Amino acid sequence: MLRYAASRLNMKNIRNLVLLFHLLGCIQGASIGEGIMKKIVKTCGRPEINNVMQNLTLKPGDTASFRCTVDMKCLVSYIQWYHEMNNGTMRLLRTARTHGNPYQFRIVDVSDMDEGFYTCIAGNIMGETVSSAYLEVSFAPNLNQSNLLLLLLLLLLFSTEQPVIK
Repeated sequence: MLRYAASRLNMKNIRNLVLLFHLLGCIQGASIGEGIMKKIVKTCGRPEINNVMQNLTLKPGDTASFRCTVDMKCLVSYIQWYHEMNNGTMRLLRTARTHGNPYQFRIVDVSDMDEGFYTCIAGNIMGETVSSAYLEVSFAPNLNQSNLLLLLLLLLLFSTEQPVIK
């Protein structure tokens, strides 16, 4: 019976097969069960995230984009996105049921409410892998070279002291 069940295995009925093993008394402990699942499903262990998510500093109104490149060679049961706000609350942003690209999370028109940690969690029966990045929303003006030159020129024009020419 077990040989037949293993030969008919597909991703949909893995949970049913594990329950069957439990009911038949074939799995005595978690490590044996994990070993059986590793052989049947050919998992490689916990999912791997191949990139390091980058911290972002953006101005209000900009678009933030976080990527979480999950290696799909191993079984991946879920990819979830969370936002941990500066007040400590954590909010689930995206699950497998959410429409769109599960490997990316975008925020259009960022505001100070979007500031905080963004976390991608990839998981399977063997465990979870986590990657996080921080989004900072800065209200400071962007001072590039042309802005600095303009600022220096304005300071010279409106300076209260007259330069002494000898």
